[in-house]
Amino acid sequence: MARAWNVWQQRGLFTLAVMPLILTLGCAQIPLSNPTPSFEIIEKAKASRTAPVALGLFKVDPKVNADIDKGLNVRTNTIASPFENSFAQYLKQTLQTDLQASGLYDAAAPITLNGYLTESVLDVPTDTGRANLGARFVLVRTGVTIFEKELKANANWPSSFLGPIAIPAAINHYTSLFHKLVGQLLDDPDFQRANSK
Repeated sequence: MARAWNVWQQRGLFTLAVMPLILTLGCAQIPLSNPTPSFEIIEKAKASRTAPVALGLFKVDPKVNADIDKGLNVRTNTIASPFENSFAQYLKQTLQTDLQASGLYDAAAPITLNGYLTESVLDVPTDTGRANLGARFVLVRTGVTIFEKELKANANWPSSFLGPIAIPAAINHYTSLFHKLVGQLLDDPDFQRANSK
């Protein structure tokens, strides 16, 4: 069953047509889809005029409850990251995907970007859905911190009483926040100054 699920996901056939079949089983663990490059973020990256970076440590911030890095309960289902069951690692993969697509990722770069997950919320009642995502980004050059800032992204949307409608919508809104956070980082003037070419 798990192997079949991975094949469907890798082939990009995980659609809203498939989701209702999964949700009817109840109490399912639903892995997020692998991040794909965002055209909007690629354009932001190119316009930012920043230097390529390496990606370092990504984990939950030690100041918050470590449980926020794991699965999110959404009605009778659990949403999980496909990367080490860690939303911090999902953020890292999203960053790497977007930066590679825009030519701003270099594993050997002298500047390393680290990330610490500070918030991860997905609430799907029957009226208004809500998702929040936050991370503290730290840019380091030869052991010296040259940038550090917490950024947050959020979304609200009309939810549905019906799980097969509400849960896919919630997943889409939640995963979009990872790209939104990357976009905020690239737009941040302090980040741009710290990592200018």
